[in-house]
Amino acid sequence: MTRTVNTADNYMSRVLKHIPTEIVMAYITIDGVLRTSYHPNVWAERQTLQTLLWIVTAVLTVLTPFWLYRVMRVKRPKQLFISTLSVPVWLFALGGPFALQDWYQPAFGALILPLYTLILPIISGSTR
Repeated sequence: MTRTVNTADNYMSRVLKHIPTEIVMAYITIDGVLRTSYHPNVWAERQTLQTLLWIVTAVLTVLTPFWLYRVMRVKRPKQLFISTLSVPVWLFALGGPFALQDWYQPAFGALILPLYTLILPIISGSTR
């Protein structure tokens, strides 16, 4: 009995490799803790929360290629670059520190994430 190769699974697994899930989950956890400590409707606390979330975003984005290289053993520079670029894209889609900006609308994230996901194979050279 022969088994067919499902190239869509291979394509999806390649796309998923570019999502640094541990980094995104770390952000979601830290974001949740900070939002329970600082109330975004109180101006002074909103400013503190905003500053802390931007710092966390920057630290996690910078940490991403090192985490992937040392812990996940990712060696390809292109994958390290794309995965690092994925962090702010995902945080934008989730809201992250962007959600505290007056101009931010959740629909922006709903547009950016699927467009970025469609562009990934073009950047990385992955094909179906």
